[in-house]
Amino acid sequence: MVSAREVSNFGGAARPRRTFLNAVKLITDILTGKDNLTYDAARVVGVLGAFAYIIFWCVQVYQSRHFDPQDADAYGKGLAIVLLAMAGAVLIKKSTEPEALLREVDHHDGEHHEGDHHEGDHHEGDRR
Repeated sequence: MVSAREVSNFGGAARPRRTFLNAVKLITDILTGKDNLTYDAARVVGVLGAFAYIIFWCVQVYQSRHFDPQDADAYGKGLAIVLLAMAGAVLIKKSTEPEALLREVDHHDGEHHEGDHHEGDHHEGDRR
């Protein structure tokens, strides 16, 4: 017998939620540093600048009702400069980003993870 919960999940009710969570994770990964916790000002400003550039260009095209190959070339070069500036800012402050914390994984998978202490393991600082 199939439960009501399984039927609702089978019917795809959980899929939009999963897609939304994946989108939120992607945005968080883009805007945070190596540790995925600390928002990086250079990344946030760079992404906002790129979106603002795109929106301003869309408004300009809507107002003028004109978009030709020279406009497309200028748009592409301008956006490339904005993205290069963002990449340069992120690269400059790369050394100041907080390091990622290692998460302990479930021990049932049988793998040895950093931070695990098993009998017979000798780690620096252990006194046995």
